[in-house]
Amino acid sequence: MIYRGPNFRSRRRRGFTLVEAALTTVIVGVGVMATMSLFAACSQQNMSASEMTTAMELATNIQEAMANMAFADPIKGTSNFGPESGETLSNYNDVDDFDGKTINPPMDSLRNSISTMSQYSQVIAVDPVDPNQMSVTLPKTITNRTAVRVTVKVLYTRVAGGASQEVYRTTWVRTSE
Repeated sequence: MIYRGPNFRSRRRRGFTLVEAALTTVIVGVGVMATMSLFAACSQQNMSASEMTTAMELATNIQEAMANMAFADPIKGTSNFGPESGETLSNYNDVDDFDGKTINPPMDSLRNSISTMSQYSQVIAVDPVDPNQMSVTLPKTITNRTAVRVTVKVLYTRVAGGASQEVYRTTWVRTSE
């Protein structure tokens, strides 16, 4: 009889069985797929955050452009709401001139066009409000207004020719004082 010693079996078995290799492949594959899904979700969130940050900056541009403007037209006062005859974006001289304006490509705070951001639009609404109840919107025909609510929506178009979607909206109140 040949004595083979206590480690004979352990020396014969080297490597993995087919079942162990297949199971390892499945486990590693599931892990790789989960990681890829996580990367895709993180990339989508990063893109959305970038769009939101840009939209916030574009809305702030409108607020800064209006900051030093007169509340009412220097010549006609509050008798006219909206841009006066012959006024364009470049020579608006009071806050209500921006009412109903959609700006594409968007503008910066100095009212210069940002042509590299043509997928964004700034939509502006200016509404007279009751100075004692800011949630109450007054008719635009009122001539003794002392407060307006400015709303800026920033729209983004992902695909040229596609539908725009609202990315950001902000509102503030401007008074005559």
